[in-house]
Amino acid sequence: MYALGSLRQDLLTAARAAVRDDLLRRAPFLGHARSYGVVLGGSGVTEDIDEYSGCDLMIFRFGRGEKAKRAAEARPGRVTGGAVPARGWTNVRRPPHLYRYTVLDFESFADTVARGDDEALHLLRHGQLLHDPHGRLRQFWDQSHIDDGALWRRKLAQRYRAFRQRRASLAWSLRRGQPVQVLDNLRLLLEHALSVCYYLEGRPAPPRKWIFRGGLRTAAGRSLREPMLELLSSLGDLAMLGGSLNLHYNRIYQRVCRLQDALEGVLIHAGLPVPGLAAHAAPLQTPSASASPLDASPLDEGESRAPRARSGRRARHPLTEPALEAPQPVSDGGA
Repeated sequence: MYALGSLRQDLLTAARAAVRDDLLRRAPFLGHARSYGVVLGGSGVTEDIDEYSGCDLMIFRFGRGEKAKRAAEARPGRVTGGAVPARGWTNVRRPPHLYRYTVLDFESFADTVARGDDEALHLLRHGQLLHDPHGRLRQFWDQSHIDDGALWRRKLAQRYRAFRQRRASLAWSLRRGQPVQVLDNLRLLLEHALSVCYYLEGRPAPPRKWIFRGGLRTAAGRSLREPMLELLSSLGDLAMLGGSLNLHYNRIYQRVCRLQDALEGVLIHAGLPVPGLAAHAAPLQTPSASASPLDASPLDEGESRAPRARSGRRARHPLTEPALEAPQPVSDGGA
């Protein structure tokens, strides 16, 4: 295996040759090379490079087109044409040039960076400029304040709040017997926690497929490694939804709470205020205990309170026990 430096240099050389000898000779770029800029992105320009990293070319179209304007106006809450798309790649397999490319609108990308989108910031931090006829990309790359501490504090607060909200959603999924929804909540919860690890170092979170491996290599990630791996190892309990509908004894939920405790410890160590601090998770106890771990935990603004087992009777497990009586139909005047 090549050393990482050799891999990166070989990929950069191949990308420059592909742009010069093949890409700019294709329609619609042929004859209009000065209307486009090209940046090398993907894992090949990051610490996640390996022998399988490909040549991912981001082609920036200068001048916002009418189609991009209409799309942005129709869906003002979504990023349109700016962030790196999940689809829309064109693969080129013409030896010796093996690469893929996608076309992005430069103005939309700049708007996405201003809003603090992780994927756009990740490209801005790691992308290698290959073709920049007017110097617009270089100027934008140099003037973007990606090291602004206020940006990372704001993003960190948003992710931490999203983590707590996802924890509450996970609790509902466990209580209502929704294992697929539990998995989705766990995925997002891990993504929020790992993103915080990057923000603490003033870096954007990478794409999802790299975030786990890279996040655990950060200083904060090393502190979260044990509870995070413990949580992943508990997925075998998912078939029985963590073993209990009482959150105080539910093995999956308790491990999530332990991960939150570790995350908040990292934030406190970094000198950041953590709202609503309390002992979110008590140790796994015998079923004689009646207190809920949520009782001692004030919630952030916007967070839903997770459900608790009803007092006075044992909660029915939705996957193993049938309902004792059929549900009654709701009358026309019912709520």
